[in-house]
Order: sequence, then structure tokens, then C-alpha cells
Amino acid sequence: MTVALVLAGEADAGQQQQMLCGQLAALGVRRVDVAERTGPGLLTVAAAARAAGERVLICVGADTVPEPVLARLLGAGGTAAFTRLTASTVPCSSPGSSPGSSAAPRLSSGALVVDPPDLDALARSAETLAALQAGPAAVGALIGELGRRGVTVRILDAGPDSEGAVTQLIADPAARDMARWAAWRQLTPGALYGISLGLGLVAAIWFAQLAVHAKLLALPALAGSFLFARTGSLLAAASPEGRIRPVVGWLGTACGLLTEPALYAALAVSAGLGASAGLDGTFGGALQNTFVATWGGAGAAGVWRLAIAALLLLGVRKLAELGYQHTAGATGDLFPRSVLRTVEQTLAFPAGERYAVIALTSVFFGPRLTFLILLGWGVLAAGYLLAGQIARSPASASTASAWPEDRAPDAGLAAYRGDGALASWVGALVDGRLPPLPPLLAGLLVTGVLAALGLENLPGILVLTPIEAMMLAALGARHPHDGRLDWLVPALLLAGEGVFLAALGLARHVTPWVVFALLAAVLVRHVDLACRARAGRGIEADVLGLGWEGRMLLAGVAATAGIVPFAYAVLSGYLWLLFIRDFLTGWLGPDEPGPAVPVPTDGDGA
Repeated sequence: MTVALVLAGEADAGQQQQMLCGQLAALGVRRVDVAERTGPGLLTVAAAARAAGERVLICVGADTVPEPVLARLLGAGGTAAFTRLTASTVPCSSPGSSPGSSAAPRLSSGALVVDPPDLDALARSAETLAALQAGPAAVGALIGELGRRGVTVRILDAGPDSEGAVTQLIADPAARDMARWAAWRQLTPGALYGISLGLGLVAAIWFAQLAVHAKLLALPALAGSFLFARTGSLLAAASPEGRIRPVVGWLGTACGLLTEPALYAALAVSAGLGASAGLDGTFGGALQNTFVATWGGAGAAGVWRLAIAALLLLGVRKLAELGYQHTAGATGDLFPRSVLRTVEQTLAFPAGERYAVIALTSVFFGPRLTFLILLGWGVLAAGYLLAGQIARSPASASTASAWPEDRAPDAGLAAYRGDGALASWVGALVDGRLPPLPPLLAGLLVTGVLAALGLENLPGILVLTPIEAMMLAALGARHPHDGRLDWLVPALLLAGEGVFLAALGLARHVTPWVVFALLAAVLVRHVDLACRARAGRGIEADVLGLGWEGRMLLAGVAATAGIVPFAYAVLSGYLWLLFIRDFLTGWLGPDEPGPAVPVPTDGDGA
């Protein structure tokens, strides 16, 4: 059985409190009490922890916690927390506010469930926080205090692809100790993410070598990269402010988003250094006369095709995850019990499992088998996750919002699309009346069929046919994207653009690594725009990045002019420079963090 405490402020809506209490009662929580978020409320937490004798669930903040999150916490086993409901995900403007008004930042929300053996530590942590801070409590502050008393708190949402056997059984035990050390050394999550990215790029350099001993040297760097990224995520989730700054959240996403494509590119480069067509390593020669040696095409060019396909799959999966989180407020987990959840997350092929596959197969069999496993397992995992997410999608995307004239398009799912000026103009013609998914599916079908048949068979201006088909998706650009499955639209747009650019580049004999570099830049651009929108920094039209339709149109015009290799090289370089520029001027721009809470230390802390 479980008792629950809801820590709410005076300004929190009573209707939201009632909804949360109703959700908890429906999930079998025996008793629900409401207390203040400040010092007296924390003393109530301490008293309840000492008197309960059973698990205690603490919900903090004004916003209702999605029911899938509550069910996941209650079924996780042990002491666990969910902290993804941060102030950075909540739009600062209210429906009645003017564009120039500056509303006070809303406090973060989250939930923490504590097992009976840890209740005494919870009581002492709450008393310490009540004595040392006058402001509202945050889940991160409680997590930090519990950690200083030696309590292991499982962060269910710390970082992308945070679950799986590799993370839970290998990375997390070490990452928790490293997080305590990093907090003692006053290292920030951003610094840890930077170290992770650096180690990941070092690992990529070693993986680009043909020799087995070089790949063996890459393994510690790759393990260190994943461990530092996980440590940064745990440290960010346990922030005493209870709020993850937008730039820190983006750094966590970008760290994995840059490391993994760099590994793919390095493995493809290593395939071109020898005569084994990507089947090297200790046992790679045994696969020379099997289908593995020819799947995707012979030689190093075939390995690059596999790398491009794996890259597109990675990007589509990431963008679909972001879209679903925006709509449902939770991930697409299917099983409520902890053992089944570990198996499910492992089968879902998260980052830890992907890195393990890269490490093992590249050393023993070579990059060709690595990419085949990444693609095969990845497609099955993506289908499994999408099926679960579609089945659990809410009837309508209540969090999506249209773009009235007096509000910026920051909070809506439509800001995840990456539309350019042309798509925005086409969408304005129908004024958001046309749902976005049907025309997109029609355009995606035509583009996929033509790409499968071969774009080299489309002479002259006919190469623009896939672009014309995909422009049907622009008709839904101004729609509020509040349909049950509209969260799929940004990922499908990336899929259509990526398939066209890859098929055209390979058909027109563009150097494979240039095609890969362009697609990696496009992937990063799409995810960057989605993360900006999630952080309240969305843009109405991607004018500088040309938008998905502008990049496709530019490639098509280059094909008619016979300058596709030159256009791909220039566009790739431009997008990577734009990424650097936007990071320096956008993400590192002025931010309005919530009120900071001092980190208390005492004799019980590490």
C-alpha cells in the first residue's frame, strides 16, 4: 500500500489538485493529503515518513502528473523519482497575457516515491530542507538530500534513452557515485556533458581505424562517454532548484545526438581502409560468403548506405519520442512492473544497448554487421515503441495550442515541424483547417515509392516530383496538431526529407560521407528546433535553416542543374555552421532561471 502527499502552493489551481488526488485514488493509493510546498509542508513530509510504515509518494507542484508517470513510479520498485516536469517545459505566457508581458516563471513539478527502509532518511532530509530554505520545495532538493544520506534514488527520466539493462545494472551504480563526487567538486551538468561529448569523439577517432587494437582503445572512451552523460543527467535531475535550464536540457540531448552519428561515420570510414568490405575484426572473415557481405551493397559504399539508413532511423525515433512526450506528457512504456519494464526497455534498444552492440560487433566482426544489427533490432524496437505509443495516445493533444495572433508559437507541436517560409505560407492559405497527417502520409507514400524505384530514372525537371508530393504536408502547417496521432508529424517529415536527400545524393553519385554529413546536419536541425519549442523558444518558420521543404527544393534544383555534389557539400557546411551559430546566440542567450535553493550539507552527507 502507499500513502501520498501533494505539496502545492497557494496559487495552485484547486481543480488540478482534485484531478491529481483522483488519479492517485484510482491507482490504489490508500490516503492522499495536501500540504504547503514551503517549510511547514516539508515538516508534514517528515511527520508522515515517520508515521506511515509503508511507501510514501510525494507529488510536488501545480501541474498534474500524467497518470502513466504515476503508474510507472508506483510499479518501479524501490525509491524512484520522475523530474521531467520542469519549468522549462511550461510556457511562460498565459492565454490572457500580452506578448510583451513577462509572467513569473512557474515552479517545477515532479514526483518521488520512497520505500519503507528509506523513510527515516526522507524524514531527516525534509527537516533539513525545512530549516535551511524558506522558499518552495522541489523534487530535486529532496533527491539531493536523500543522496547525501546514502539513499539510492532511481531517476526514471534522467536523460534520453535512460532505461535498459546496461543503464540500470552497469552505468547507474557508478553514475550515482560520480554524481555525488561531481556535486562535491561543484561540477555542473553542462561540464559533464562536455566531457562526455569529448570522450565520444575520441572514441570515434579510434573506431575509424582498421586495426583491432585501435578499436579496443576506443572501448574505454566510449564507456566513459556514456557514463559521464548519465552522470550529468542524474546531477541535473537532482538539482536543488528543481528546474533544468533549457540550455542544460539541450546539452544532454545534443551530447548523444552528436556522439552516436560520429560513431556511425567512424565505423563507415574504417570499412574503406581495408579490402574486407566492412567484415574485419577477430571473426569477420567467417561472414565473407554470407548475405551480410552484400546487404546494402558491396564494398565500402554499401557500408555507408547502411550507416545512412541507421542515422535516419535514429533521427526519426528521437523526433517521434519528443513529439509523443509533448502530447502525452510521458514516455511510451507499456508494462507497469519493474522486471518486465527492464526487459521491455532492453528490447526497445536504448542508447546503452546500442553502444554495447557497437563495441562488441565492431571489434569482433566489423562495422557491416554492426549496422545490420543496429538496423534490424532498431526497426523492430521502433515498431514496438510506436505501437505502444499509438495505443496509449490520448484522444486529443490537449497540450497543443494553435497560433493566435497575440501568442508566439512556442508551445505548440506545430513548432516541432521545422517548416520553412514556403511551407508556412502554404499552410496559411488553408488557415489551419486541414489536419496535418493525411496529406503528409500521401506525400510520404509517393516520395518513398519514387525513392525505392530510383531517382536516377527521373530525368530533368521530373526529379522535382517527390518534392511536389511532400509539399502536400505544408497544407497542415498552421493546424494546431491536436489530433490523436499528430505527434507523428514531425518525425514523418524528417523521414520524408531524409529519404529524398539520401536517395537523390546516392543516385547522383555524391560522395557517401557528404550525404551522411548533410543528413546528420538535417537531423540535428530538426531536433534542435523541437527542443527549442519544448523550452519555450520555438520559431514560426525556419527561415535561416530553409525549412524541410526549402532544403528539398534546393536539392531538386541542384539535380536539374547537374550540381548535386557541390550543392550537398555547401548545404551541409552551411547547416553545421548555422548549428554552431544558433547554439552560441540562442541556447547560450539570456535565460531566466527559477529561484535557486542553497545546497545544504551536514555530517550525514557525502
